Amino acid sequence: MAALLRTSTLGLLQSALADGLITAEADLFVFTLLDGTVLYWTSWDRDLIFQGQVYSSKAPWLESSDWNVSNTMEIPELKIFMRAFNTAFNGGASIKAQVHNGLFDGCVVLMSTAFMIVPGVIYDTLPLFGGETAGIDLGGATATIEVRGKNNDLDQNFPRNLYQIGCNHGFCDAGCTLSRATFTADFTAGSSGLTSFFIPWASAPGDATNYQNGTITMTSGESSGQTRTVALASSSGLTLAYPLYYTPAPGDTFSAFQGCDKTFNSGSGQSCTDRSNTQHYRGFEFVPPPNSAI
Repeated sequence: MAALLRTSTLGLLQSALADGLITAEADLFVFTLLDGTVLYWTSWDRDLIFQGQVYSSKAPWLESSDWNVSNTMEIPELKIFMRAFNTAFNGGASIKAQVHNGLFDGCVVLMSTAFMIVPGVIYDTLPLFGGETAGIDLGGATATIEVRGKNNDLDQNFPRNLYQIGCNHGFCDAGCTLSRATFTADFTAGSSGLTSFFIPWASAPGDATNYQNGTITMTSGESSGQTRTVALASSSGLTLAYPLYYTPAPGDTFSAFQGCDKTFNSGSGQSCTDRSNTQHYRGFEFVPPPNSAI
């Protein structure tokens, strides 16, 4: 998000405001999605251009609520209202469907105010609020996007490393060091028993059971973009912990990321020993259970 912030010419802007030269203001919104896509929108009634970047005024239409910032550890919050978003978006399904499928999950949002001397021509901008999406409430033709400040990331258990039997690392995170791409593969949904809960393989991989406790992300069809945890994996298919919003069709594609049982050597195919990564194991298998602890 820091790369999106621009150092405003505050002296000139202050002078323009003090002299009463500013005649109009508008909100500018920058959404940076998890895949790196950047979307630019404005609350103005027509497109605005600043430093060569076009901020779209076309549907969906955005406006912001009141927002708060304090000099304490209180987490600032902003609500953005998105209206008229039932039309096709970016060459795909409607933006409503894409938001429903997780388009804005985890994205970074920056809201700035654009100041204009001549309406429709930006004189300067001032970044006012930056954070990450924390929740989206979908209505008939409206979405309310809740954005929380970056200090929300500090809301974690302390101490972070606990003495527990299972490994403290997340599979393929920085501490684990394994590559996520190595354990991710693309597949096609079959037809036998296909439901929103169960995704059969069109062609089962030899290590099908290793996808248990992993995740799948649909990459085509009505459910494209949705991600779910795999509760059970077998040579028949994947049973999801939570159903997809839409039942996939045979032939829909998805990517699957393998799971990890967080053990040193369980022989399941998902332990550190099975994956030759014991040097990074961060579990404490000999910690006594609570009823044995002193």
